[in-house]
Amino acid sequence: MFLVGITGPIAAGKTTVAKLYHEVGAYLLDADKIGHQLLEEPEIKQKIVETFGEEVLDSEGKIDRKKLGAIVFEDAEKLEKLNQIMEKPLVSALREKIIELDEYGYPGIVIVDAALLPKWDLVKAMDLVVLIDAPRWQRLNRLVRQLGYTQEEAERRIEAQEEIFKNFHPKKAIVVKNNGDMFELKTNALSAWLQIRELARQKAQRKK
Repeated sequence: MFLVGITGPIAAGKTTVAKLYHEVGAYLLDADKIGHQLLEEPEIKQKIVETFGEEVLDSEGKIDRKKLGAIVFEDAEKLEKLNQIMEKPLVSALREKIIELDEYGYPGIVIVDAALLPKWDLVKAMDLVVLIDAPRWQRLNRLVRQLGYTQEEAERRIEAQEEIFKNFHPKKAIVVKNNGDMFELKTNALSAWLQIRELARQKAQRKK
């Protein structure tokens, strides 16, 4: 098994690249998707409601991610509180899935798509990190024009992650540039995929 962490600042295109790698044969672990599932866990839901109030619930009594996001991204302290609630169970869930795949002897490439990977100790388990990089103006434009955030909301969300990537320089890493052209992004990502496959092959050879 060859573990690849895919990360990058908000709206850089990391999920697009992760899905592309899944389409060409990688096993995908989506931290965001797992995090959404964890919001339904009674203990986690209770902690979030106790911390941020019942206004984060929708009409069915479930956590409304948009409401929660609006609250935590306006205040760095609130965002950190949410991360403290979610980090341990999320990282544990990812570790469990990785261990399960390893125990089954999964022979392929496993992609871990996670924006907060640079903050987690789990990053040390990665054989390689793929960092998706895009200019700030482009990420801001995507959040506003494509995802419907106000300029102020988009700025806050970008600022919230700036520190995470400022000093993140993993030893084994590939940088994939995203300059806004989808064809170019896919070309760059597939070029990196060839390198990933070769590194995975070399690791498999060493184990024989």
